[in-house]
Amino acid sequence: MFRIQVAWSKMPKGGVGTSGDSVELVERPLGGVTLILADGQGSGPAARRISRLVSMKAVSLIADGSRDGAVARAVQDMLYTAREGRVTATLALLTVDFATRSLVISRNSPAPVVVRQEGRVFRIDGAAEVIGTYRRTKPQVTELDLVEGTICLTFSDGLSQAGRRYGREIDWAAWDARLAASDVDQLADLVDALMQDAVDLDQGRPGDDISIMALGVRRDDQSSLRRLSASIPF
Repeated sequence: MFRIQVAWSKMPKGGVGTSGDSVELVERPLGGVTLILADGQGSGPAARRISRLVSMKAVSLIADGSRDGAVARAVQDMLYTAREGRVTATLALLTVDFATRSLVISRNSPAPVVVRQEGRVFRIDGAAEVIGTYRRTKPQVTELDLVEGTICLTFSDGLSQAGRRYGREIDWAAWDARLAASDVDQLADLVDALMQDAVDLDQGRPGDDISIMALGVRRDDQSSLRRLSASIPF
């Protein structure tokens, strides 16, 4: 039996109380879970409305049984139609599908998905257009085997830009090494530490919304217990 671990962390742009990013977790009707990260154009409440529109449409489609590639295309068509091609958003889906016993990664985002699998750290990146601008935009979809110890991690562009105002940036070589050595049970600590690194690089005042989400797979002790915890300010 496998157990799925998930973790996410969000920080709004410095001086803006509302993050323009949305992160959601939805259970799949045939078994499995999907993590959703949507980043609306801009920042603050206006961007939040866009990301919520995108993420809630994705949640609804996944709950109805749609596959991730179809979900991403339908969300793109919805946003393009609703905003007449004038608003963009990014969308990333990380799925563990129990029915196919696979990991499915769907990207409409410039940010890569960083994967640790069987002792190797690699990136799923390359061309993946943002949604909302062009009628025929398609997602980049990658399917991987469901392997014990796998970790998938992705983020919004605020993480990629962290520190650049000060001539600094995330040391990905160091983080790849840390990811390679991490246990799946340490996923929340890993995400929190990466967020703190980004905030420190921006000297405590992020230049853009930062969101990080991660999903891991480990062997289980046959327990059927499910748990979820969160920490949310208001």
